Amino acid sequence: MLPTLTNPWMLAALAAVGLPVLIHFLTRARPRRIAFPPFKFLIEACAGQQAVHRLRTIILLTIRTLAILALVLLFARPFLKPSGLADNTDAARRAVLILDGSLSMRAVQRGMSLFARAQAEAADVLRALESGSEAAIILAGTTPRPLLPALSRNIPALHEHLLQAQPTFEQGDPAAALALARKLLGGGGTIYIFSDFQKSNWEAVQGLPTGTPCRLRPVTKEPVENVALTALRVAPAEPVAGEPVELICTVFNCTPRPRQETVRLELGDFTQESRVTVPPFGSADAAFNTSFSQPGPLTGKGTLAPDDLREDNTRYLSIRVNKALQALLISDADATDQRSAAFFVSRALTPSADAAPGLSVISRHSQDADRGVLETADVFILVPPAAISGEAVEIIERRVKGGARFVAFLDGPTAPLLVPAAFAPPFQLQRSVISEAGDPLMAGPRKLFSEADASDFSSLRFRRHYLNQVLAGRGGDVLLSYPDGSAALTLSSVGKGAAVFANLPLTPDAGDFIGHPMFPATLHELLRALRRGADEHAVTPGAAWTLDAPANGDSAVTVTDPEGRAVEAQIVASGRATRLALPNARLPGAYIARQADRIVATAVVNVDPRESDTRPIALENLKAGPGAAVTVVRDEEDLLLAGKNRPLWPELAASAAALLALEMLLLALWRRRTVNASRRSRRKEAQIPARDQSLVTSAATREELEEVTR
Repeated sequence: MLPTLTNPWMLAALAAVGLPVLIHFLTRARPRRIAFPPFKFLIEACAGQQAVHRLRTIILLTIRTLAILALVLLFARPFLKPSGLADNTDAARRAVLILDGSLSMRAVQRGMSLFARAQAEAADVLRALESGSEAAIILAGTTPRPLLPALSRNIPALHEHLLQAQPTFEQGDPAAALALARKLLGGGGTIYIFSDFQKSNWEAVQGLPTGTPCRLRPVTKEPVENVALTALRVAPAEPVAGEPVELICTVFNCTPRPRQETVRLELGDFTQESRVTVPPFGSADAAFNTSFSQPGPLTGKGTLAPDDLREDNTRYLSIRVNKALQALLISDADATDQRSAAFFVSRALTPSADAAPGLSVISRHSQDADRGVLETADVFILVPPAAISGEAVEIIERRVKGGARFVAFLDGPTAPLLVPAAFAPPFQLQRSVISEAGDPLMAGPRKLFSEADASDFSSLRFRRHYLNQVLAGRGGDVLLSYPDGSAALTLSSVGKGAAVFANLPLTPDAGDFIGHPMFPATLHELLRALRRGADEHAVTPGAAWTLDAPANGDSAVTVTDPEGRAVEAQIVASGRATRLALPNARLPGAYIARQADRIVATAVVNVDPRESDTRPIALENLKAGPGAAVTVVRDEEDLLLAGKNRPLWPELAASAAALLALEMLLLALWRRRTVNASRRSRRKEAQIPARDQSLVTSAATREELEEVTR
């Protein structure tokens, strides 16, 4: 802060500071010389009184001098000017207020939400702006939204928009909000930030704006007590009617102590509760097992007991229960050959009609795979020998990218034809190699089974395989590998679908895999892995998204949000399913697609789990750019004065009044003591015998002389 004067010419009045001293010397009483024989008694009587009188005079002169100095400075109107404004004269008259509108600002403490607290303090800043100031308000969410398109002098209208603002359910992006604030200011002005400064959002900020004063106002000093449901998933992600399904709820504890929480799951007719212990700042899973008897779309939710942040205590789930999973097995092997790889795969998948009620396998030769069967299959299984045509390859590629699954076994001379380049396999196929002793399998970075894969396959030996080289950065797709580094089993995402490449020979002369119990177990686990959900398909508030609804007739498909209001949807693709493009999701919950009053699809929007970690960032860790003036405002009074000139006249006026009052009090008390002492002396004189009156007269004379001397 730099001291500055409004009326510097008033400093000329500082010459008046010496007036009390001058008046004292000009009006001081002149002592008179009186010839008095017993002069030594006078000296003895006045010695102590003169010292006290001299002290009284010095104190009074000091008080009067300081009072005049305070009055002179009062009329000079000094104030403190923030040092950050020395090079930016527009900073006090141009301001952008950033309100954190992310989900975590919905937390309630002491009956008031953090956003409402920020709203009230931002309104105070608006009212305290100087006349003629320009201001703007930005609501920070996934995408920053200004309440008015530009800086405005219409402060009342801006204040009205501020009172109408509501927090979002989105994850905050403070870096984008700061960039927009800097753009609105154009380099001159002050940025006020009202936020809980959540670490998961603010640690991504590379630096505060350079050359722009920033006032950081934390809206809470207390930690937010929060326990949240951060995930709700089903395995397999596309269950079949009648098959066992596992539902897993993940609970996150954002408190410094362990928590016992009850998770309640509601899905269709299924309702169940589970108790889980969650460590401090850690997660724990609650698992539920069930099955669904009827096919069709289902929506449900998991819930926790309410806490400071209620919005993340509920998580929604949408699944489609299929009547049966249709697998298309393509191979050119003779259907009657019981030693072919296609025969072993078919029997491992469906040993009998009753063994796998949720799976239907259709076998076709390459030339017999027509468009009809290719468009209806859920899983494509290619077993050598096979040589699919160009049209079939195009259909399979389109279907897999749209959500279907693909499995290719690589063995024999036709193996290179079963690796479509459009699927971006994680390896480069080279040549076939033979091992007489047989090569074992080694576990890769990714696991197929929940237990250790290496021990499950340790007894198996393979006498041939395709030598390949795993591509850089794709090692995470490898489930099993050979000792020479070649990938034996990989699983990769392809668009909305997935692809498996099995570099495993499936004939008796190439190994003992087909006769081992691990063979059917591996095939079925691969099908389950292909149907597992992926977090990348999760939709969060503030994000644009699409919804696929099965086509059934020509009637229009309508979509409603969790509050039952219609959502504007645009058709972007048609076919077996209609793909609808939806605007940025506003609310978490279930979105329902209907066609002729019949539910054809469901989807859910969930809050971003990163918003559930309410721990704040240390403000000293926020990086300020070169030349940035950053102030952390801890209380409301400092907030209103931040970036402003601070007047000092109230303190000076109070000081002058206090000094003058002290002078009057000192004069009154000191004079009263002198008069009272004289009266007590006279009363004592009346009580002295006549023979001692001469001594009293001498004492009285001494007092009168003292007064004369003064």
